[in-house]
Amino acid sequence: MANTQQQFGFQPYGSVSGHTPNFGLRRVQIAYNYTTALFRGDPVNINASGNLVIAPSATGIVGGIFWGCEYTTNAPLTALPVKSRYWPGVALSSSSLVVTAYIYTEPDMLFLAAELGSGAALSALDVGSNIGWNAGAGGNTATGISSYVLDEGSLAVTATYPFKIMDLYSTYAPPGVNGAQAGVYNWAIVKLNSSERAAGTTGI
Repeated sequence: MANTQQQFGFQPYGSVSGHTPNFGLRRVQIAYNYTTALFRGDPVNINASGNLVIAPSATGIVGGIFWGCEYTTNAPLTALPVKSRYWPGVALSSSSLVVTAYIYTEPDMLFLAAELGSGAALSALDVGSNIGWNAGAGGNTATGISSYVLDEGSLAVTATYPFKIMDLYSTYAPPGVNGAQAGVYNWAIVKLNSSERAAGTTGI
């Protein structure tokens, strides 16, 4: 059975072998008037003002993976707290309304991600290489899940690339499942190649 295309962002998948898991979510703030949507599994950075934003470069540093947020709705008399898998990208009415986001920043954390499927399929020869991302078709507002994928056309040794391929999903998956077949639309296990806690390393 051939793989079929999937887009689900960067989903937690364990830790680098030999490392003690420490996958606490870091609390950061989204500016109340930030109008770009953020979905669970999106690559993000913290800007110069200390606010969370979508990672600006597909082949640049990624500071973490967005995992959800909480905020209070705009309605002045019926305002309610909202806990959500995604930030809708709709400006709140006042700068006094705080948007708290939660992100993964642990450099030894592994993530599962699908490939874009527009070029040569990822293979075992690509393990150890660095890779960029593609935003995909757009996050799902019904589930809150990201559409980000790995861009296999960006494979390089460049130390500033955002992700490092650690293995293929086929190493761990049961036979015959989607994403684990040789060929296009492969899934891979990756980790942040650089974060606030660790600098990037050159790929092989």
